[in-house]
Amino acid sequence: MIVDTHTHAFPDSLAKRAMEVLKALDGNHPSYSDGTISGLKESMRRAGVSQAWVMPVATKPSQVRSINEWARKVTDGQIVAFGALHPDLEDWEEEIRRIKALGLPGVKMHPDYQGFRPDEPRIFPMYEALKAEGLILFFHAGDDIAFQRPGFGSPERIARVLQEFPGLKVVAAHLGGFKRWRAVEEHLVGKEVFLETSFTFGHMACSQIERIIRRHGPERVLFGTDSPWKDPWVEVLNVLSLDLSKGEEEGILGRNAEELLRR
Repeated sequence: MIVDTHTHAFPDSLAKRAMEVLKALDGNHPSYSDGTISGLKESMRRAGVSQAWVMPVATKPSQVRSINEWARKVTDGQIVAFGALHPDLEDWEEEIRRIKALGLPGVKMHPDYQGFRPDEPRIFPMYEALKAEGLILFFHAGDDIAFQRPGFGSPERIARVLQEFPGLKVVAAHLGGFKRWRAVEEHLVGKEVFLETSFTFGHMACSQIERIIRRHGPERVLFGTDSPWKDPWVEVLNVLSLDLSKGEEEGILGRNAEELLRR
């Protein structure tokens, strides 16, 4: 079973406009689906992906509740949608309880699009509540191609969150930090965090990818594509091209994600 733990999709009525805006921000980066759930499922079918985790991002606090309602509606087993949470949301305690009640497995937070640094003490109560509810916290990590400045979600900052909240289930996208992989090796490798593979192949040497996986532990690495911005089939082949055992491949491509959902 192949599980893509990092994908994006939007309600049908918003997908076209959302894709246009994101392409403009990302320098007209190519896309491999139209941004809808049906488009995501078609790309999954072509790549042999059995399940995709959809990661919505609320860029405003006012978007959180409606995004979470949509996430519940599109979750069907093949699609596992995470919830949205914003650091400036006033009724965040109630919303975290609601996310749990809706059956969503966790939340996605994006430091750059949401304008925060992961280790800001003001956000610590949110992390404590997520931990208490057993929810997964999925961070965008490292830089982002839509922003000129260095990303707010650095490996160092995420490492401080791990230190402050042992037992919090954290996933750091882009193998711990897009374009910050030297810092990943210094601050995140070996820590209690899952690293996810999207936007690594073609952006760093495969030898470094293998070294990070080996040092961190393949059992704490998840397969992700950041679909629709990468071709899922190509990303599967990229994982299979690494110097990994059959069992390690199977873990990264799906089993580790399944076990994380069961925790």
